[in-house]
Amino acid sequence: MPGYCLDTNIFIQAQNGPYAMDIVPAFWDWLDQKVDDGNLFSSIMVYQEITAGTDDLADWAKARNNSGLFEAPSPNAQQLIGVISNYVLTNYQQAEANFFLQGADPWVIAQAQATNAKVVTMEKLVGANSKKVKIPNICEHFGIEWLNTYQLLRELNARFTL
Repeated sequence: MPGYCLDTNIFIQAQNGPYAMDIVPAFWDWLDQKVDDGNLFSSIMVYQEITAGTDDLADWAKARNNSGLFEAPSPNAQQLIGVISNYVLTNYQQAEANFFLQGADPWVIAQAQATNAKVVTMEKLVGANSKKVKIPNICEHFGIEWLNTYQLLRELNARFTL
């Protein structure tokens, strides 16, 4: 079973930052390899967010539509979405809750929880007084492990050498 479910910002920040496809193609090859190995996956909702664009990242994602990277939610994940939604709607202001629930984030969390995977996100934990709904805070509430790109690379012993 896959061990890591990737948030949209993993792809966007990698492409727009230190792992741009034209600078570090090995990072993107590594992602493909880890998907093939069964270690990484993401939500089809992440695919929809990425492919709404018209850039290299959108093209990259479209080329992987049926690769196993972007998975449809299982029936269990669909049930967990209800639990996550209820928690968010009960504990956050309506506008912030609606914004969070309209995106891929709750699906990433639900799909990770349904498969006992860790969530990989570049979001950071925010204090209890924050009005923002952040993946790490929701993961913490539901007991789901989360980490960032750099922690993922270390956990999976990634090495990009010249």
